[in-house]
Amino acid sequence: MLGSNFIVSQETDASILVDFYCGLQRMDDYIHDGNLQRFIDNNPCHFYVIKDDEEIVAMFVISKGHLELDEDCKDDLKMKFPDIDKSPISKMLWDQCIFPSIEIDYLAVREGNRCSNKHIGSFAIKEIMTHWTEPEYENPLFLSVDAYRTPSYSAVRFYEKCQFWASEFPNPNIDTLRMFRIIDS
Repeated sequence: MLGSNFIVSQETDASILVDFYCGLQRMDDYIHDGNLQRFIDNNPCHFYVIKDDEEIVAMFVISKGHLELDEDCKDDLKMKFPDIDKSPISKMLWDQCIFPSIEIDYLAVREGNRCSNKHIGSFAIKEIMTHWTEPEYENPLFLSVDAYRTPSYSAVRFYEKCQFWASEFPNPNIDTLRMFRIIDS
């Protein structure tokens, strides 16, 4: 069963990641140079770790976000989910093109576990979706993320496997791609 041995805990001190490395140098430096702690301290967000037994196998940071969808994205959503504009929240916001979301600020899986059959990243996405009922997120319809993508590494395929769609065209001058998915409630 997916994530049956995983334990998720909310944390406030990023030093808990002292022995955690995801294998992406830029992210590992961000975690270990104190920048992640500064982000946690200076932004209204929540920091979580996922443990398998006692070992931290993943971490994520989430916050209240918003998602801007153009008419093409909304048309695509209506094709895939014909009743999406009829839900009470969606109906209220459908003409505005801006929707509340849970923003995935950071998500990293321990390097040795990224391609394992434990599906830790997918477990993290499912765990993040459980936060949709928390009042501070204002009944979000979506998860949103700026997926990291460079010629040497890209998280876009992972997010696509987790049913995310791009909300913009890829820009070769930007190392992220804005993506979103509907929250399974």
